[in-house]
Amino acid sequence: MKGCLKLFLSVFLSWSCSARAVPEPQYLPAVGLLDIVKDFQRLAREDAYRFPIPKDVTGINIMKATVVRLEDYEKKNPGQFSDIIHFSKATAYERLREYDQAIAYYRKVGESDGRLGAEAVKNIEVLESFQRILQKPLPVQDPMEYIKGMDEKVAAWNEIIRKYQGSPYEFLARVEEERIDRAKVAFVELNRYRMKDGNQLVILGYSQLVTKHRQSKNLYRYLLDFGDFYALLAKEYTIQNDPEGLGFDQ
Repeated sequence: MKGCLKLFLSVFLSWSCSARAVPEPQYLPAVGLLDIVKDFQRLAREDAYRFPIPKDVTGINIMKATVVRLEDYEKKNPGQFSDIIHFSKATAYERLREYDQAIAYYRKVGESDGRLGAEAVKNIEVLESFQRILQKPLPVQDPMEYIKGMDEKVAAWNEIIRKYQGSPYEFLARVEEERIDRAKVAFVELNRYRMKDGNQLVILGYSQLVTKHRQSKNLYRYLLDFGDFYALLAKEYTIQNDPEGLGFDQ
């Protein structure tokens, strides 16, 4: 009996050790620069407006994961493939909407004599136009002037969309335009009691948002928000009007 138990334990331990020694290939750490950027370069051109940022095999945002892996590669291989690393980092940062950091890395590439320098300079020009729109201040004294300022930013993003149609910068500009459109609806919703026909303005804003951005990855979120607003209106109506009274409009 003891002999059988020893045999069983030895077989079990050898099996468990061998099982731990063979990890699945896709979960192995990247060992070379090509391993790091091969999927990133393909996915970096995805439509960021219609689709969420892709994830790698470990379930991590591919843009964030690439930045971390490139930094690790740089530490282990100082001075190697600097232009490719900086350009890839810049691309990842711009997809994450971290435009200041993207511009900084593109400048490093542009200052070198490498083949990516000219492309980096062009990308800096685009991102600087993004920054000018984002950094333009909005008037805060009057709600209607604030909304007018947001509309002007939307118009500026529309110009960028037309100028870079068909490129990843079109998708990024659509993301920025969409964010302003959503922020405008949120602003009206927060200030609806200060505006004439505020509730109707919010309903109009949501209607325009879901119509204009029907191809957005966020469409269903907007529809849920729209439904939540109608639920809020219904709750407010029942508070102001007794549901059991004759004046309650069903």
